Amino acid sequence: MLTSLLRRACLVSLLALSPSLALAQTFPNGPVTIVVPYSAGGLTDGLARALSARLSERWKQSVVVENRAGGGTVIGNAAVARAPADGHTLLMTSFGFVTSQFLVPNLPYQPQDLAPLALVATAPSVLYVHPSVPANTIGELVQYMKSSKTPMTFASSGNGSSPHIAAELFSTMVGAEITHVPYRGNGPAITDLLGGQVQALFDSVATLAHVKTGKLKALGVAAMETAPQAPELTPIARAGVPALAQFSSGSWFGLLLPQATPRAVQDQLARDIRAVLETAGMREAIVNGGVQPVVNTQAEFASYLQAEAVKWGRIIKEKNIRVQ
Repeated sequence: MLTSLLRRACLVSLLALSPSLALAQTFPNGPVTIVVPYSAGGLTDGLARALSARLSERWKQSVVVENRAGGGTVIGNAAVARAPADGHTLLMTSFGFVTSQFLVPNLPYQPQDLAPLALVATAPSVLYVHPSVPANTIGELVQYMKSSKTPMTFASSGNGSSPHIAAELFSTMVGAEITHVPYRGNGPAITDLLGGQVQALFDSVATLAHVKTGKLKALGVAAMETAPQAPELTPIARAGVPALAQFSSGSWFGLLLPQATPRAVQDQLARDIRAVLETAGMREAIVNGGVQPVVNTQAEFASYLQAEAVKWGRIIKEKNIRVQ
């Protein structure tokens, strides 16, 4: 009896000395919201909903997805940055989180206001060209771009989008000018590529469906290694063009939360999310979305985002890319 009382007294003292530990042991103690800074129905939204359903089962708490689209992810990002730092509000975002700090003046938050929590998936881009382009390999494409009298036209889903910045990086690395043709969304860009109004586009593996019908050509995947989503494609970095030996581009999908969230709560969240990501059901849901599951640590995700910021920040500044 005395031993039990002593243990209880020690536990009470420990919790009194460490409020964050006490919070972690009771987390979550209410509904959790995952904010998605995009409209419903997209890939980021789908991944968030698959994750929320499984976290809800694990926590026995409601986990809801809230779409806060607008401002090139800025509205949703800012909402989470201003949310209570108790672990009950998370941000599920992607590529735009890194680039917005370079593209959007006067951000209503600082990128460091949001702490990396977990990288969920990655999706390397594929370089597609219209069949009229006289190239079947990356080497032939580079030769064509350098010899052509007019810059090659690259479509994108908008100024400052992932396909736009990838095309600018590609042109810079090979030393050939391009003409960027922005569209309002991915759909119109693909439509005009299929019709031959533009010549090339960096896009997801989902567009490989048009390659199978002969309407497009896929020259390579923008990854350092063979991509599990498209094992038949040669990585652009290994296509035999020395200037492109470090070329990679694509999207990532991950969770962040307010920086001020207590360390113990962040650790608890990271453990629970990792456990869910390692389940067969969640991995299947991610693969079915056409992306590659990733399980890593908070520190690894933070390093990944830092490298992304350096890489894309440099090309955005060099090419003076603006959203408008």
